[in-house]
Amino acid sequence: MAINCFRYLGFSSFEQVDQLNLNEYEIMMEAFNLRQVDQEFWIHLQAFENYRAQATTTSGKHTRPVYTTFKKFFDYEAELKRVQKKQDTEPQKFSGIGNLLKKQEEK
Repeated sequence: MAINCFRYLGFSSFEQVDQLNLNEYEIMMEAFNLRQVDQEFWIHLQAFENYRAQATTTSGKHTRPVYTTFKKFFDYEAELKRVQKKQDTEPQKFSGIGNLLKKQEEK
């Protein structure tokens, strides 16, 4: 357990290990394992995008790139707008709590 804490969880002293109970350790190790899976996902996504960026198409006897500019491959501005629009249209998770608290205070 202590070795995993030092190796994977960033612990730097035995005092930190001693303060950890078994449930906390298991949760932290599960989170570490999930981070590893996330990291593998991003590595594979990068490899896939590298492959896709190098894609070519044939027209007649000539081969040319599918994406002639970076913007055709990834439109940064369009993605920013898409994300910002999504955030603007999503209802806020706790938007009604303030009104509920005010009503309870008035009673």
